[in-house]
Amino acid sequence: MELKFLSEDMRKEIDRYVEAFPTREQAIIQSLHLIYDKYKDIQQDHIQELSNYLKVPVGLVEGIVSFYDMFRINRGARHHIRVCKNLPCHLMGCKGLIRTFEDLTGEKVNQKSKNGRFYIETVECIGSCSIAPAFMIDDDLYNGLNITEESLNEILSKYT
Repeated sequence: MELKFLSEDMRKEIDRYVEAFPTREQAIIQSLHLIYDKYKDIQQDHIQELSNYLKVPVGLVEGIVSFYDMFRINRGARHHIRVCKNLPCHLMGCKGLIRTFEDLTGEKVNQKSKNGRFYIETVECIGSCSIAPAFMIDDDLYNGLNITEESLNEILSKYT
């Protein structure tokens, strides 16, 4: 089996996960984190290769990828913006935050920016209700409460 995406180091780490759990299926999430950390995106080829390597159904891997907001599926942008829209964030103004992101990037939610730099999406929860409205850019968590267009533009400028 030819492996294009799973490096030798990644396979060794995945093998450790497999040994640590009673079933191969339980190693899927940690294995997907390895892929996501390296490629910043989960593509269908990654899913297929991981499925083959773990000897688990491809549909199981696809289901996990599509269920969890922490994985981005082939959006094609360099940076992933996730804005929480759950009740605390909604009450604290996430809609205004979303509009500001759309204005600054030139695109709407669930569309890649024209320059391929950002992909914006809303998510149900990122587990940061105490700092609502909360958003993440890649793996960085931010508090949107006192965010202005100017400060958000400054934050976005860090992500080239």
